[in-house]
Amino acid sequence: MRLGLAVCVAIASGVLAACQPPLPATLEFVDQSPLQPRLGEITTLRFRAIDSRGQPQPGVRITFETQAPVSGVDVNPKEATTDVGTGIASTQVVANGGRVSSVVVIARVDDKVATSPAVTFAGSASNSRQFTFQCGTIAGEGSGGIHAIGAFDETRHLIAGVKVNCIAHVADRNGDGIAGAQVSFLTEAGTIGPSATSVTDVVGNAEVVYKTSLPLPDDVTPGTFSWTPPNGPLHTGEYLAPLWMHPFMWQDDPIAGYLGEPTLQEPRRQDPVRPGKENNPRDNLVSMIAITTGEEAFDDLNNNGVHDTEEPYVDLTEPFVDNNDNATWDSKERYVDTNGNGKWDGKNGQYDAVTLIWVQERIIWTAWPHELDRTQTARNPRPVVRQLVPVPAGTPPRNIRNMLKFDEYLASFLLADPWFNSIARNNESDGCDSGSTGPVEVSAFTKGQAFTYPPFTLMSYSVKDVRDPAANPPAPDYPRPIAYTVSAPCAFTGSPIEGHKVIVYSPLVEGTIQ
Repeated sequence: MRLGLAVCVAIASGVLAACQPPLPATLEFVDQSPLQPRLGEITTLRFRAIDSRGQPQPGVRITFETQAPVSGVDVNPKEATTDVGTGIASTQVVANGGRVSSVVVIARVDDKVATSPAVTFAGSASNSRQFTFQCGTIAGEGSGGIHAIGAFDETRHLIAGVKVNCIAHVADRNGDGIAGAQVSFLTEAGTIGPSATSVTDVVGNAEVVYKTSLPLPDDVTPGTFSWTPPNGPLHTGEYLAPLWMHPFMWQDDPIAGYLGEPTLQEPRRQDPVRPGKENNPRDNLVSMIAITTGEEAFDDLNNNGVHDTEEPYVDLTEPFVDNNDNATWDSKERYVDTNGNGKWDGKNGQYDAVTLIWVQERIIWTAWPHELDRTQTARNPRPVVRQLVPVPAGTPPRNIRNMLKFDEYLASFLLADPWFNSIARNNESDGCDSGSTGPVEVSAFTKGQAFTYPPFTLMSYSVKDVRDPAANPPAPDYPRPIAYTVSAPCAFTGSPIEGHKVIVYSPLVEGTIQ
């Protein structure tokens, strides 16, 4: 009888006691699937036995163990037999703990050993602390930080269809992006489309297009900024206005009170175009939210990957769109009924490992000023334009600056939109230049994209004698004094996506070159 590779050993009684193949010549690691397992997910490791002829060897019993003990990581089965034809045996590894784990698995047959690469388990449920939502790309794909778009013209008429991309980023408590998460969006004004849901890509980003349309933002009553907003069972703890609006520098008339001590009172003014209307910055502050399924954030003090009773956590209210910025839900504000009881609920006073988590984003819709907004009159007691340099003088006031030959100076003025917001500035070329008569040239000093939106923008531009003092041959002289005027056109881009540009002229500056 020919046994081939099998070796059978009989005991004295003649009964067959054992029949097993010889030891393999080598063991080798084959592959791992999936390559990037998440916490709680099973990954399969395969090893192959090779005989002395270099062929896959079936029937070899392989044992599996971790290179070092790792808490929360299981290897199962501990033993397996290689297959006929492939010579492969497999085992599975799962990390059941809630924290990042890494393990190396060793396959062993007697003195033959094969070692897997390090298997790292990372990623768990979406975490509210790692959930971000911002509009506009300013620092590469998936980033955000565009805070204003040009949504109205000077008459306060809506410019529909002004667009900006908004990006929600979903990640677990370890900061690993989660692919395939479904994110939903709600907004106070305008639309998020083409649909109100999106799915995250391989790095955890879900992108949607936001655009201006009806409904308009809610008009709100002017408020007072506080560093300690309400944060009880029915409040989110959000500030009245985002810090990029500089609410800590607020005063009720920021143009007239320039460089004055902040009062934290929200700016406000009577609208000269629409009598009886009071404008303030948050009238056009649009709230929107992103929502997905995940866990509330907590401080894992003992690093065991799960929430323990004594560990602090962030208790969330049910998601809602905060139209009036008061950090709690009010009647007519849109919300998501997480528990299905037919009403909005605040914080439930307990840690939720599975719930709807959400995050808020806010952007400003801006306009540019009408001529009625610029000059102080009985109809317009609080104008939104103020010349600073040169200082207005005389009756009526004139902005006069006389220059010497080859002189140069920096002119500046304050400019706001009709609601005491900075005008949307979304292009690197935005700023003031040209617009002069006489032998002077104008170049932008305040230039580029805006990152924050206080109640006004300090616009500056330089004015200088157009002749070059270093010219060779020397610049020709001319009869002096000679008059010049400047009314610099200042460009503002409404959106980073196919954005329209508007031009607002600086106050007239005049003078002579001596």
